Amino acid sequence: MSPEPGYFLIFGVVLVPVYLMLFGWFAGEPRQLKMPLLGVGILASVTVGLWGGLAAFAAVLGLLFF
Repeated sequence: MSPEPGYFLIFGVVLVPVYLMLFGWFAGEPRQLKMPLLGVGILASVTVGLWGGLAAFAAVLGLLFF
């Protein structure tokens, strides 16, 4: 099954700034591993929080209206 064009748009165009930010964190000078890992952890926790909140909200809406 081939991926839809939207996948290329999201992962190839929209997320380019995120890719560049992550590359800059790990390839930049001075190299301190603690700070890039902290940034990735914060970015991941915000993403999980947003997706988790959205999933909970969708579940509540599903229970209320369907």
